[in-house]
Amino acid sequence: MNVDGTTMHVDTINHCLLYAFGECNEQHTDRCTTCDQLFIFIENLMNNFKEQKSTIEECRDKLYYFLAHQARKVYLNGQFKARLSKLDNNGAIFICDYKMRILPKNARETKEQFFGKRGWTLHTILVFTKSDTNLLNVQAFDHWSTDTKQDAWFTISSFDSVFENLDPRPHWIEVFSDNGAHYHNSELITIVANWHQWYNIEVRGWYFFEPGEAKSTVDSHHAQVNFFNIIILYKHFHSY
Repeated sequence: MNVDGTTMHVDTINHCLLYAFGECNEQHTDRCTTCDQLFIFIENLMNNFKEQKSTIEECRDKLYYFLAHQARKVYLNGQFKARLSKLDNNGAIFICDYKMRILPKNARETKEQFFGKRGWTLHTILVFTKSDTNLLNVQAFDHWSTDTKQDAWFTISSFDSVFENLDPRPHWIEVFSDNGAHYHNSELITIVANWHQWYNIEVRGWYFFEPGEAKSTVDSHHAQVNFFNIIILYKHFHSY
């Protein structure tokens, strides 16, 4: 990928993102032997274990889905880096995401126990800005609620809190999020249309990613929140 986030043709067919997305019309004159090892291995399994063909095909399809996910992730992370490179002292880039839930009890439990519980909602907004020295600054804004609903109104309230507490307030922003209903809905878009009037902030773009992609920074932050939550619970239960 280029620095500006655009994709370019690569002669090696295994490494050409344009070809992976079905957008490349150029000729590919080379193949990567390392990448081909996976496909050769699957082909050998199919030829030598024909009685397990259906199982192998199912596993093969899952591997292909995983590879497709990784290709999209590389592309989307490249887009985010390109946006960061264009960040100036007057703007900010927001990455927002919901944590499914923070459980106030034991972290070691089965999926049946987990999905049967109600926990706290955690919404995080990471704000990327540049200082006068051209250094990148990152601020994390966590918003908690005992209500497990993750709707447009909680999202809007989170952004309102960030705008009121940012100092200095940016002149323009770009937002990255997944395409869940808590972001991709008419109520939120209607409110966003008024942000310039209310906060004097220009929204230059809102980019919707697939869930779990291009938000590794927020995911790392949520992992730290979980860790400190476990530490607090550990101290709480051992204080009796």
